[in-house]
Amino acid sequence: MEVNVKEAISGTIEYLNRKFYSLVRPDFGKYSGVYSFSTENLSYLEKIDIEGKDILTVTGSFDQSFNLVYEGAKKVCNFDTNVNTVFYAHFKMAAMKAFSYQEYLQFFFGENRMEYGMYQKLIPFLPKPYLEYWNSMYQLFGNDGNALATSRLLEQPSNIKNTILGNPYLYSEENYEQTKSRLSQVEISFVEKNLLEIGEGNEQYDAMFFSNIESYLVSDYFSTMSESEYLEFVQNKASKQLKEGGIIQVAYQYAYKTKIRATGNFLKRIFGTKFELKKIDYLDGKYKTITFTSFPLWRNVEMSKDIEDCIYIYEKPKGKKM
Repeated sequence: MEVNVKEAISGTIEYLNRKFYSLVRPDFGKYSGVYSFSTENLSYLEKIDIEGKDILTVTGSFDQSFNLVYEGAKKVCNFDTNVNTVFYAHFKMAAMKAFSYQEYLQFFFGENRMEYGMYQKLIPFLPKPYLEYWNSMYQLFGNDGNALATSRLLEQPSNIKNTILGNPYLYSEENYEQTKSRLSQVEISFVEKNLLEIGEGNEQYDAMFFSNIESYLVSDYFSTMSESEYLEFVQNKASKQLKEGGIIQVAYQYAYKTKIRATGNFLKRIFGTKFELKKIDYLDGKYKTITFTSFPLWRNVEMSKDIEDCIYIYEKPKGKKM
């Protein structure tokens, strides 16, 4: 994928200078803010056979790709409408190549995040257009990496401990080094494409991961797509680029079910001593579910086995003609 670095710089500056924007719904423009790390618990990838597979995934924070590399993927194609995710992906790859495990954690999670002196170590690993972009971003913030890291450009994780626990490639120094070693062996590509354009290409994949995009298309207050339309898209369009027996991670549901005995906190006040959230009804019984420890969105709330997230999996029947 070719990028227009001058357009990206001017588009990002325009985004950062925007005075009116939603504090609730993310901006999905071509040059907009990026999640610095995933808001999902990507440990569910450990329950899926990734070894030697060709994968399509949303670019997002690039954590999906890092974890797919760790799990042994052969090829990873990243799609996103936000081109800034591509610039950030190369930034994080350069950081992994340049830093040890502890340096990586310090750079992204330390008290002085993305410190300019440490950024200098990334320079030899950033291809020219991406280097030009990030040099411009640092200059824009007076070479104050922490100001850049906490700007609207990069959405910071609400809980660092949860972020590490939700990313197998960050579990340990061993996992990090294994991911770093495999990074040069995996064919990684990028394409500017929205989810609903999947199915229009010729490439074939063993698995596709759609993160929580379904919630914005169907479940969100501003959504315009019906449930049946989304399911039709998955089974009759997106699956055209899926190999027989391949899978699509259709949706991600936070707090799929809970078993909390609350003691004086907001959960008890709202739900009582015990509660269970409803599942996504239209997906129930239609797709396979994989449940796992929740990755709470609430700030300063620790992961708990009493809360489970869920992904829904569509499997393409073998012998199905498209």
